[in-house]
Amino acid sequence: MSLLVPRKINRLGLAVFIAATVFTLYAALAPGDDTAGLIPWDKAKHFIVFYGLTFLAAVALPRSRWWKIAVVLLGFGVGIEILQGLPIVGRDADAFDVVADTLGIGFFFGPIVVAQWLNRED
Repeated sequence: MSLLVPRKINRLGLAVFIAATVFTLYAALAPGDDTAGLIPWDKAKHFIVFYGLTFLAAVALPRSRWWKIAVVLLGFGVGIEILQGLPIVGRDADAFDVVADTLGIGFFFGPIVVAQWLNRED
């Protein structure tokens, strides 16, 4: 294997991505106040977290297609909302959280997709 070809998986990046994903799931399901902390607006938190998770996933999986990463992360966001809607969890599911998750993913990949699209035109 050539040293110039990036690996399919960046092991350190994958470890950080998995840790961030586990923490995100824990924070989403743990009881607490969504308005506490530095960012009091829940939707902004969702946007920032999913932007960050998208970045980490792209670093961990440098040769993966962007849309595959986006679909998996969006599924993760939907899964969180489904779990939050369960009575045993004691949290509230909100479809607008999924919208904020989608925007976080889209704002990360948007410039990349546009740049790829523009480069095809050359």
